[in-house]
Amino acid sequence: MGSGQQGILDWRGKQAGERPSPIRNLPSASKTSLLTTDRIPASVLLKRVMEEVSNRIQVCDHEQFLDKILPVDGGAVDKIYRLLLEDKTYDDGHWCGFPQHGAGFKEDDLYEPFVSVANKIAAAARHDGEDEGQVRDASWVDYHHMSPRYLNAEGAKVRPDCLLALGALAKVVGNGSALAEDKKEELFWLQAVAAVEAKREIRVKDEELILQLLCYLRMILVEQKDRRFALGLALSRTQISVWLQDRSGVLGMNKAIDIHTEPKKFIQVIAAFSLLPAHRLGFDPTMRLAREPSAPIHPYRLCSTGPDQFDVELYKRNNYSTQWVIETKNGVYVTLKALSLLRTDVVHGSGSIVWAVFLYDERHMDPGQRQIFVLKQAWRLEGMANEAELYRSLWNAQEASPSEDVQYLGELVHDEDVTIDGAVDNTHNLIHRGLEPIPPTFEDSDHLARLKRRRSFDPEFELVHIDIVTDKIHRIHAGRSTSTPENRTRTCIVLKTFGCSVKFFANRAELVRILLHGVRAHRFAYQHGVLHRDISTGNVLIALKRGAKGLGAKLWGPIKPVSEREIPSKAPTPRMVARVRENLLDEIENGHTNLDLSSITDSVIEHALHAVAEGSQAQRVKPGITLTTSGAKYIIAAHKYAEKFSEFAGDACDLATFGWNGKILGEYFLDGTTPEQAARAPRSGTPPYASVMLLNAIDVIVNVHKSGLNRRSVIHDAVHDMESFFWVLLYLCLTRSGPGGSRREELKVDIEEMSDSDERTRIVQLCRIVFSFFDGDIATLAWNKRQLLEQWTAFESEILVHVHEYFAPLKPVLLQWWHLLLLAYEFHGYEYHNIHDHVIALLEKALDDLANQVPMEPSERTAEAEAEAEALKKREDFVHRVVYAGLDPPGVGGSDVQRPATPPRSPDDFKSSTVLDVSPESQRQPLRSQLPDNAPSSPTPARPASKKTKLERKT
Repeated sequence: MGSGQQGILDWRGKQAGERPSPIRNLPSASKTSLLTTDRIPASVLLKRVMEEVSNRIQVCDHEQFLDKILPVDGGAVDKIYRLLLEDKTYDDGHWCGFPQHGAGFKEDDLYEPFVSVANKIAAAARHDGEDEGQVRDASWVDYHHMSPRYLNAEGAKVRPDCLLALGALAKVVGNGSALAEDKKEELFWLQAVAAVEAKREIRVKDEELILQLLCYLRMILVEQKDRRFALGLALSRTQISVWLQDRSGVLGMNKAIDIHTEPKKFIQVIAAFSLLPAHRLGFDPTMRLAREPSAPIHPYRLCSTGPDQFDVELYKRNNYSTQWVIETKNGVYVTLKALSLLRTDVVHGSGSIVWAVFLYDERHMDPGQRQIFVLKQAWRLEGMANEAELYRSLWNAQEASPSEDVQYLGELVHDEDVTIDGAVDNTHNLIHRGLEPIPPTFEDSDHLARLKRRRSFDPEFELVHIDIVTDKIHRIHAGRSTSTPENRTRTCIVLKTFGCSVKFFANRAELVRILLHGVRAHRFAYQHGVLHRDISTGNVLIALKRGAKGLGAKLWGPIKPVSEREIPSKAPTPRMVARVRENLLDEIENGHTNLDLSSITDSVIEHALHAVAEGSQAQRVKPGITLTTSGAKYIIAAHKYAEKFSEFAGDACDLATFGWNGKILGEYFLDGTTPEQAARAPRSGTPPYASVMLLNAIDVIVNVHKSGLNRRSVIHDAVHDMESFFWVLLYLCLTRSGPGGSRREELKVDIEEMSDSDERTRIVQLCRIVFSFFDGDIATLAWNKRQLLEQWTAFESEILVHVHEYFAPLKPVLLQWWHLLLLAYEFHGYEYHNIHDHVIALLEKALDDLANQVPMEPSERTAEAEAEAEALKKREDFVHRVVYAGLDPPGVGGSDVQRPATPPRSPDDFKSSTVLDVSPESQRQPLRSQLPDNAPSSPTPARPASKKTKLERKT
């Protein structure tokens, strides 16, 4: 085993040798939700921060940083300076209370004087009052000496010792508050305007100081849904530097300032937090807390006393149910419930949040009569296509070429690039104010030499390093691995799409129908130049609300439409056709196939040669494998597939028999892009459902039919999304016991307490399979999926046997889908290029088989009817909880209004169509709801875990 590598277990429980090389730009796995980062041990959080910022830490000139990020008028600074000289806060070149230069002191000696001086600077800065755009009531708080008690003992390890805290919340979460300790824990990070981390000695590495500070900034961004970026101060003895963290990365100062010898710069830093508009400190001015019947309010305008003081009820139970009023150029919306926050806990990236919303002007209407929309906020990477433009292009394509599949596309209501004070909100121009980072430099060769002497140090992966020229001069450099900074723009789109996860299907036929809708919608988009690239259980939704039919896809494009990609067939020579027949005859005589050679038409042979000829250009071909040999093997493979899974009875084998009536397509990337560039494009997906080809950086060899063809490179295409649909179906069949979303009971039991050895063995194997293919980290998923594809017979004998008995009628469709993927990946032929048609055909066949299955016994029929009714009731309850979440304004939803027990049920009200949601699951550990664990509700932050089994399990 390689140095530093750890072996992983495969689904059989065997050691898998060295860890494979998974693709790293897919979202990483997480065993603990980052929505509850305050409960994560410091060592775990620090590791995650290092992974996220590994190449995203930038530094710029410290003078420019102060002037552009924290600008304060020089006259104001001078005025504050004079006031502090008068009251001896700054005296004889030294700030009052701080240890004298050269004296030994403890870390505790820094916080009290820092807080005292900072609050005096802030008070002087606010001497002339404030305006509506500023933070209203905030002060610097020394939490180091408060020692708050938290339910999770390790939680305190990731608390900052000092915060610039909103007074309204600091009062609530402080030691003197009567609020329950668990509620204090939930609310702690909501008070933070900025964080401070301090170290006292030179021997303590400043690099560690900065990374610890970034942990705090990360938690501010995760917990506060109205934050665009966060600022923090790193205090190393007398040196202070300022750091900014946003969705594009981290930006800091290239030189720390000495607070004693540069007092005016220190004043500028602290005063800026009191004088700058709140949006310059990272708050989102377009979001306010809903608090009917009072007017909505920005959190930073709350205060500790009076009518605008904090009301804990504003934050409901968790971040999913907190209600916001969001302003757009198209109108003002009120959030009902967050349908997905999971992208927000991946700090550097899109930060997608998806809300169910209604129009603010309709807040006094009966909730059942409001129209429900879906509003998505995200940070779009520069150079990526505008998602809304892709929606428009698809609807325009529908007008030009009508298709019934368009009903599964989301209908766009509004989109915008968010602006603040008339400027587009993006990371480079508005947040960073156009500051250009300084490239990494290593002027201090002695520093680098010292680092290299550390056995564990690799200069290529140093995140940031600091040259301590003297105890008063600290120069800060970006690490060698720092990449070019990216620019992201904040976007908002509104869709007429609302639903719940496919996990809450009502019966087998509906489950298949939902997947069929999704595949049809995917085909329509793909044919018109849009690829989805992120199919998951969290994206395949059942559209539930009246008029809410459609597919809301995480769209990616543009790509070439199918109409522009067909590769014309070149007629093979008669000799090539004859040679294929000779190869087929050899295979027949050797007993490798029962194919009737006379049934194979010349058209089939010509199409096979066309497919393998084009496919061979994108694949490596083993020596001795000729085009005609590959063509013969392709025909035999297609014949075996048709014979096994279709109504083929050995008659003449024509193109329809094999499903070869489609086209062989060229690559989809646009003109001017090389195949190599396309192959290097970031691979997108939710790991448990991502294609094995995308998860693995190394070649995945499919050689079921001994074709000798191996793909050279992988470019994300439609076939990989169809594989994701397959993993979605398999996941549900393995982890669910029926309709309604309930987790399979075997996955909930405590294995250690089981006495039946045979049953224990079966359940252990089931848990291993679920972990190996769905719940593990990316390396585990990549390894096991690759092994399964290369040991393809194990799918039927070792995986399919663990499908719950409720889904037994779907085993044939899973097995056929598996063999379809094997055929597509091995030959890169018609099954690969026309994968939609093949998947649609097998799903339609599955629906027919379900309709024609042997009638059940009366008791079984009754049990299934009851289960279906319960599943439908859960969906109705889900709609009820969302639609009636809320504000309860006078006369609506109050005690004098009788709410219906459930929303009305009628064909016009509930559309069981498919919605591919805009926010992928990213392989996050799903959070338990405070409602019953089988209810289709939005997840909530998990509580400290009780006893667990040895195997990790998800809800």
